[in-house]
Amino acid sequence: MTLIVSLRIPDGIVIAGDSLSTLMGQGQFETTIDVTCPACNQQHQIQPKSPIFPVHGTTFSYAQKVFSFCDKFGIGTFGTGLLANRSIYFTMRLLEQKLQEEKKPFEGVTATAKIIGNAFHNLLQEQLKRENTSVDALQEDQAILGFQVVGYDDTEPKTVEVFVGKKVHNRVQSELGCTYSGSGEIVQAIWELNEKHPQSQPPYPVFSLQDAIDYAEFLIRTTIDHQRFSQTIPSVGGDIDIALVTPFDGFRWIRQKPLGKVLEGK
Repeated sequence: MTLIVSLRIPDGIVIAGDSLSTLMGQGQFETTIDVTCPACNQQHQIQPKSPIFPVHGTTFSYAQKVFSFCDKFGIGTFGTGLLANRSIYFTMRLLEQKLQEEKKPFEGVTATAKIIGNAFHNLLQEQLKRENTSVDALQEDQAILGFQVVGYDDTEPKTVEVFVGKKVHNRVQSELGCTYSGSGEIVQAIWELNEKHPQSQPPYPVFSLQDAIDYAEFLIRTTIDHQRFSQTIPSVGGDIDIALVTPFDGFRWIRQKPLGKVLEGK
């Protein structure tokens, strides 16, 4: 899974995410049972099998989950990391290139999020067609992948959550505050504790940019540390990438994991 966190504060929008990706496999239980046939009263052995279920395979710690879009918006992705044999990051770069070549003006983050959602819904249909199925087989509330698209409509900061499944569902957050997507159980537990003790509520309207950066990292780091000491397979981990979006400077990195010595200094 993933944890993407964005904060809308008076001076800008901070978006952050972890870097852990999980390769899923398939599991199935099989056993041998002695049964007595009610018709012939003889004992027989049967070998029933359980339904096939997903299991965690292996993990990788350098997934690209937070990135810029056309230098104006920030993207955080969660859910599946591959569609039609391409990573979400690579596919987003192709979409970005296409839009820039078409030289269409960007109307703002809400309109851009719709473009992204529709493009990836088309790609999801292509992927399911390869698997001899279609989006019609998906449940109404089932999201195969999703995005947080952060940016501005004029000077209004917004986080647009895009859920891509049977249909595309967008949820717009425009008030000052924090939004999480993905493995948010620990974040939710912290916020429920804050509700019981209102004095511990984060004062988002007076957060500085550094406060927002630190709080985003705190939520993701706490989730990583909790999973480290629990008996569950981690779904959040690796380096934490953090970026800032403003209406003046567009997208810029606060912290980005190194991808190798070849990229140092670039």
